[in-house]
Amino acid sequence: MKQFVHEILSFQQLKWQHWILIFSFYLLFHIPVILKSDYNSNLAVMQAQAFLEGNLNIENYFWDASVFEGKYYVCFPPFPAVLVTPLVAMFGNHVNTIFLSLLISCLSMYLLYQLLLKLIGDSTGKLWVFLGFFFGSGYWWVVLTSDHINGFAHVVCICLLLMLLLELQGKKRSLVIGVLWALAFLTRQMTIFYGILIIYFLYADQPDKKTAFKDISIAFVTAFVCVFPYFILNYLRFHNFLDTGYQYLIYAAPIQERIDQYGLFSTKYFLYNFYHLLIKGHNLIFSGSMNLQVAGIDQYGTSLLAASPFVIFSFKAQQEFNFKIAFWSTIVLILVSILLYHNNGWMQVNTQRFSLDFFPALLVLISLSYSSIPKWLFKSFILYSIALNFLSYAIHSLR
Repeated sequence: MKQFVHEILSFQQLKWQHWILIFSFYLLFHIPVILKSDYNSNLAVMQAQAFLEGNLNIENYFWDASVFEGKYYVCFPPFPAVLVTPLVAMFGNHVNTIFLSLLISCLSMYLLYQLLLKLIGDSTGKLWVFLGFFFGSGYWWVVLTSDHINGFAHVVCICLLLMLLLELQGKKRSLVIGVLWALAFLTRQMTIFYGILIIYFLYADQPDKKTAFKDISIAFVTAFVCVFPYFILNYLRFHNFLDTGYQYLIYAAPIQERIDQYGLFSTKYFLYNFYHLLIKGHNLIFSGSMNLQVAGIDQYGTSLLAASPFVIFSFKAQQEFNFKIAFWSTIVLILVSILLYHNNGWMQVNTQRFSLDFFPALLVLISLSYSSIPKWLFKSFILYSIALNFLSYAIHSLR
């Protein structure tokens, strides 16, 4: 038994028995959150119910639904709804998506472990990168809030991206890569930029360039075939193949004014988003006659560098130049898209949740930096990030 526990704590040679124990503790720890799940708040479930009834629109308006020609639509990409459709068929709309997200997270844990094995082998860094992501980043927040489509979509997308990265680092099967990339796009649209990594891995590691071009073509054509029904769905709902319906959301006044004047994307949003994504600190809200009582926490979130400072180690990744260029190109293109978007992902605690779109790629670089960073510093930054998450969620839950 002592050896069994040591293997878990050292994060080495984990077998199915170890994972059963890890998953059990993970699920048990989150029982209070599972029990608090709101069964009537996830647009993915509502869309699944509509699909089963033969409708593209949902029956009633719910927050974050689009209103078009007197009907209510879910503008978010459809794969999360497709994923829960079998469950909705069996249990109706009484699907606990937080519990489902936790199960998906268990799979993501295993996938990240396998990915880290390929990247850094037996290094003790595996455990720290693992803990940093699942408990010291915004990923934990989206799991806790996955009774809404925003958090649920992030959880699903992270799992798909880890599958994609593992496939790119391993067997490199073009059809599988195309399907995973398409499903990620059908969950979170900014993942389209992972196509850069697909090109890199299928080309750089293939000495026969004709075979490389063939594999890349298969992956891209497969992805397009999988995504094409999304364009049809858009046309049937909004009379335009490329209209996803985001412009028909009903926003609060400041955001609505932005969209009315500048549209969904604009350089006018850059400074606001740059501040929140990379500069803004952790912000508690105080109240009371002497302004000494903690009343809550700012739900515009904390910047990536302040909430999860271990991400800066990604700049010290030990890998060849072209590898890093491919990853940084992917990350920067997603980041720029986020900086030009009309909001920063409001309703979040101690995170900028949009950063999760590029976080899996960033994790690869972070893990490859472990050998070049003082161990005490690497571990300290991750412990700090985890502690800040605990503090933030405790304050938020008690408000």
